[in-house]
Amino acid sequence: MSSTNRTFADAKMLDLTQLPAAIAPDYWPEPFWPVCFLLLLSFIRFLHIFSYPETPKVTVAAKAKEDNVKEVLAKCPILSEKYDPPLLWGRNGHLQTATYGVLGHSTLKRTYDRRHAIKIEDGSTVLFDVFEPIEKHSSEGDFTLALCPGVANTSESNYIRTLVHYAQDHGYRCAVLNHLGALKDVTLTGNHIFNYGRFAELEAMMDRLMEVYPTTRFISIGFSMGANLTTRYLAHMDPAKKDRILMGLSVCQGYCATTQFSCAPLYHQWENGRRIYNYIIAENVKRLLRRNYDRAVAPHVEAGIVDENRLWGATSILVMDEVYSRRIWGFKDIDEYYKAVSCLQLIPNITTPMIFVNTADDPIVPSELFEPVAEICRDHPRHGFVLLKHGGHLGFLEGRSIKPNSVTWLDRFIVQMAEGATQVFA
Repeated sequence: MSSTNRTFADAKMLDLTQLPAAIAPDYWPEPFWPVCFLLLLSFIRFLHIFSYPETPKVTVAAKAKEDNVKEVLAKCPILSEKYDPPLLWGRNGHLQTATYGVLGHSTLKRTYDRRHAIKIEDGSTVLFDVFEPIEKHSSEGDFTLALCPGVANTSESNYIRTLVHYAQDHGYRCAVLNHLGALKDVTLTGNHIFNYGRFAELEAMMDRLMEVYPTTRFISIGFSMGANLTTRYLAHMDPAKKDRILMGLSVCQGYCATTQFSCAPLYHQWENGRRIYNYIIAENVKRLLRRNYDRAVAPHVEAGIVDENRLWGATSILVMDEVYSRRIWGFKDIDEYYKAVSCLQLIPNITTPMIFVNTADDPIVPSELFEPVAEICRDHPRHGFVLLKHGGHLGFLEGRSIKPNSVTWLDRFIVQMAEGATQVFA
């Protein structure tokens, strides 16, 4: 017998019970269980499993008059109920923010009834979609929700589609602005994509809607970047048209980007992963710029306004705004640009009733940005502020099981708020 075969035969005759503990099959290193325990605690902490649901916190002026936003909020029973996010994962703001975009609602195939195209002064073509109501409104009145989506979003975005579907079934017409450059198969006619401080496109949509539907009353609603545009539009709109708008709603807005108040640096901190979200948003904007390169980038590069290498190398919105946005819009520096596009300083002077909604676990908008708005609403007679403990950034998924409901908390709140506004202000 060869030496190799003898070694194999001897190995088969070994008694495994006599093996040293270090190589026994049932051996685990001493720190294994403590490490597992620590990992479990970290996982529980990440999911915020023990962060119990609470009712939303509502801030309104103590001396607010009747027939105002305070009365509208009082007509929203959802605000007196605990907001129940889905079990296990729904109390984490990151998962709320990401999951809605991943899950979507593939069953919602309803498409727009009419697409409008408007050529504005700078050569850009504004596109917005109109979805007519499926049912009659309970009051038999004519009401339209004017929706302005978040950054790089359109009427095809999941959170917009579910809201539109739900609102149509409750008797509301919905009009949705498609941000310049965001639609895949639409070519720009101007030399820029959307800008998160410029409301010219939203104004063009509203003017057209007021012409096409002369008797309708509007509720103007903005999400994230779109909330900034909506707020700025309501602050600057023609006084002669203000009576057409019952009220405004801002959802998950950041309100201020100025470096003067240390707002811009907050978006670049690693706390709560904001720097990662900043990078993702910057990449999404660069994706749109590449898609619309011939119109939105090439002319500015040829004119020497934009350094293309710095643009494609940007890893944050602040850098992109410095090398692209503030330059193509003619601002001398980033501070001047951010002051021009922010809306915090405008809120106290807005006379249209407004509600501002934010979440405490929003991974993109920290409390330092929305707390000043809550303070304004504490004294402003026509504004209200609603803060949810959970919901993430434009998540608001709810349900008492792991699987979320098809209708979000935000969908239900918007329809209840609209019902209250039609009763109080119409």
